[in-house]
Amino acid sequence: MDYRLPTPLTAEDISDNPSSFIEERARNDLVVFTALGPRVCGSHANDIAAVELLMKTLREIDRVKLPVHNMEIDIQKPTGAFSMGFQEGLTSSYASVPVVIVKLEPASAPVNHSVLINCHFDSVPGSPGASDDMISCVTMLEILRVLTRQDTPLRNTIVFLFNGAEENGMQGSHAFVAGRQANSSQMGHRWAHNLRTFVNLEASGAGGREVLFQTGPGNGWILNSYAKAPYPYGSVVGEEIFQRGLIPSDTDYRVFRDHAKIPGLDMAFIKNGWVYHTKFDNIDNISPGSIQHMGANVLAILQHLGNLDFNQVQYTTEKMVYYDVFGLFVIIYSETTSVIVNLIVGIAAVYFAWREANGEGSTILVHVLTTVMAWVAGVASAALVAAVLNFAKYYAPFHSYPSLALILFGIPAVCAQVLVFSVMFAGREDDTWIATKTTLAFLLLACSFTSRALFTVTINLGFGLIAWITARKLFKDPQRKLLYYLALGEVFPLTMSLYLVNNFVDVFVPIMGRSGTETNPNLFVAILTAVVISVPTLTGLIPIFVFFKKTFLKLSALFFVLILAIIVIVVGRVPYGETTPMRLHLVEVDRTWFDSDLTTVRKTETGFWFFNLDPNLRSFFPVFEESVPEIKNAIDMQTDTCEDLYCGLPYYFPVAKLIRKTQWLPKPVGLSLDLKGRVRMDLIHDSFISPTVRRLTLSFIGPDHMTIVLSPTENYELIKWSLTNEVPEGNVNYKNRPTYFIYHGRGITFERFEVTLDLRRKIAQDVSENVRGALDITFSGFWLHGDEMKSQQMKEIISRFPSWTYGLGFSAATHVYSIP
Repeated sequence: MDYRLPTPLTAEDISDNPSSFIEERARNDLVVFTALGPRVCGSHANDIAAVELLMKTLREIDRVKLPVHNMEIDIQKPTGAFSMGFQEGLTSSYASVPVVIVKLEPASAPVNHSVLINCHFDSVPGSPGASDDMISCVTMLEILRVLTRQDTPLRNTIVFLFNGAEENGMQGSHAFVAGRQANSSQMGHRWAHNLRTFVNLEASGAGGREVLFQTGPGNGWILNSYAKAPYPYGSVVGEEIFQRGLIPSDTDYRVFRDHAKIPGLDMAFIKNGWVYHTKFDNIDNISPGSIQHMGANVLAILQHLGNLDFNQVQYTTEKMVYYDVFGLFVIIYSETTSVIVNLIVGIAAVYFAWREANGEGSTILVHVLTTVMAWVAGVASAALVAAVLNFAKYYAPFHSYPSLALILFGIPAVCAQVLVFSVMFAGREDDTWIATKTTLAFLLLACSFTSRALFTVTINLGFGLIAWITARKLFKDPQRKLLYYLALGEVFPLTMSLYLVNNFVDVFVPIMGRSGTETNPNLFVAILTAVVISVPTLTGLIPIFVFFKKTFLKLSALFFVLILAIIVIVVGRVPYGETTPMRLHLVEVDRTWFDSDLTTVRKTETGFWFFNLDPNLRSFFPVFEESVPEIKNAIDMQTDTCEDLYCGLPYYFPVAKLIRKTQWLPKPVGLSLDLKGRVRMDLIHDSFISPTVRRLTLSFIGPDHMTIVLSPTENYELIKWSLTNEVPEGNVNYKNRPTYFIYHGRGITFERFEVTLDLRRKIAQDVSENVRGALDITFSGFWLHGDEMKSQQMKEIISRFPSWTYGLGFSAATHVYSIP
């Protein structure tokens, strides 16, 4: 069911399906758009070619639309800035980024309510971005075709937002809802003022089904629109995982929620996450039927929202529980209902356990403690396997085969539980079932108010409890009783849990390859697998394994040894492949340190900087030395031991805690004088506007992608700046001082970037007399597209790395300043 996709409709099906989404037309558009290659914001491919192609396609749709529809097209290139809590804190600033907007409404009597649907047509450097996110844009184009050819228009206005700067840190979406047009004081596009809800389309993989992984905040009526989708796929489990920061990514959903203040749906492709943000994100990796799946779902959602009477909508803040059942339909209910059901099921299970224990609390306590011991033993066993794999230098052997993780860590976890229960309940195997279900009940009662993802436990406990009680009343024969219990009590909960577990490994295994240096993939996946296998999945089957413990343990040991043999013989010490590669990000950096006069060069340094997205990268340096012998000269660096702010390195986003350990490979020749000369910072204003407040205006010149990291010394604190109305909370990660990370991106038009800072001088008693200066700055400019992106030396060194690596290289110039 997880890989089941609808049959893609073709041009031949149009006559029989005039109001249906046609995948073939959308796929043809996708071929044309991805032929433009990587579309980095600020490049000709993105800001000119993609925009022109979008406009050409939209004008053709407008030309053939039916007269009952009114369609307007606009291009926006706004400027703005906003702060968000991504990773260590980020202020995203932009200038003249491209945004294409289409408004579709009835030609007569349009209603003053709008529904927004969003995609982004820009891509990361080096990637054609077929799934991330051009597939969403061509889906929107096809939906626009379908809607404009229908005889009856939708009641509400639909705004189609094609934004060209999402990969810059959600700048395109913010530009639409809160950006400022040149020579205008108006904030946000005029069509952004009547929005009631939105649908955001994204990807962190390619192919398969798109998943609903965020909704709200609150407002169950939005989920009712998703219930109209013919192929629902989504779960509140994904929402809780994403919003708790376990996935190192973000989407435009954040902008619409926080800045437009409207609720909505966030949907994305997640399969085949190895291709995400690589050159392999191409049309060949998009399964037939994937576009049909998204298109049919989104079309149905928009048709529902487009005819919704928003005057009758009751806006609430209550969160919802939702999950699909094998892609057939979706179940939706409120968090309040969830809590009530959880409490009823939990209390009923505890009461049943109390009856079974003849009212003896000590028996219940033993049951719960034994189960907790078994779960801890299971997790510890899986962690031990992870530690042995790390010691033997088998790093992430499941990387290319996610299902291996379930076997590799799941078998030890289950075996450990079987052993614990066998020892504690020797001769009383039935107590295992009562113990596990009782512990699940207490878990449900304890966590019902803190997590909506407990529906998995509720299903497991509820079905098991009903089946166990009825089996005892209906059957005397133990075999019939067992078969009845399994059929009613375990088949559906087990299948639902495995359905979710499959999604877990599909998402998290590829993510481990881009999780940064501070994660241990073997250990993380081991613990995650042990928990999801032990608690919501196999709880009801553990008693059966205990009853047949000798046979089970022998078969498990045999199977486990077989899997280890496959890992050693087939997978080997290199778990990566050409389609599941190790990410190798290499930055050619030219670093310059300036004296306090901000013009005299104090020191320069050039080299290749390994930006370690893959946590195992450093461990494979001995392998790389075979084809790249100079890598032996690489120097290990750690952000928490460097003298300079962010190590004086060109961090693209504020992830110094996520990617703390990196390597620096010195080289004698730096970037060309032409490139280095394009990066400059000037102090154009410096004065005290009061006895304690010093105002600085800094001017930055550089390429279309720049980062500026600021850190006031202990003498000063930043109280105001020109970027946003309020100064965000500084992240304390440099010499125990607040730091402020600014990411600035611009469109293809050159513009100088200026920032005005108000620094308040502290009284003398609060600072050390040894402190000198006011502000430390690390300023970096990035070349992420075109001929300037990679030097010939960069291309040559990347070409020598193994075929199972994906090498992305680009250039950067970094300047380090200290303002006295």
